[in-house]
Amino acid sequence: MKKLSFAIVFLAAFAMTAQAQPGQRGERVQEKMEAFKIAFFTEKLQLTPDESKVFWPIYNQFENERDALKDKFDLDNQKLELMSDKDVEAAILQHIEMEEQLVKLRRDYVRRFMEVLPVRKVAMLQRIDTEFKRALLEEIKKRREARQGGRN
Repeated sequence: MKKLSFAIVFLAAFAMTAQAQPGQRGERVQEKMEAFKIAFFTEKLQLTPDESKVFWPIYNQFENERDALKDKFDLDNQKLELMSDKDVEAAILQHIEMEEQLVKLRRDYVRRFMEVLPVRKVAMLQRIDTEFKRALLEEIKKRREARQGGRN
């Protein structure tokens, strides 16, 4: 567990640096974060080398499709307080449509994952993804607080 915590701190520091210095350094940071994610998931799911070989291409495709779907709807940048009621209603319906498409996408990929992994590992995927994001965000927060000397 200490190995994972160190890796998260290490990568969180690089992530903050990458935001300040885009370009080649940012690409290296992204590669390191991707490598850490692979190690995190592989360890938590206890993937065998054969499972990893077939799992990761499917998982990467899933993430790409999920991200493309979210980008297509791009609901996060809308300022509801500046919109008419009609536009807010359309945004709500658009958000529901996106959620429905995300559920369909997840359903399709769960089936694909169950073709290459034991069902117990498939069931753990969402939890491990959440754990990974939470751990990474927590370490970024700790590093930011330490850099600021604990002041808010």
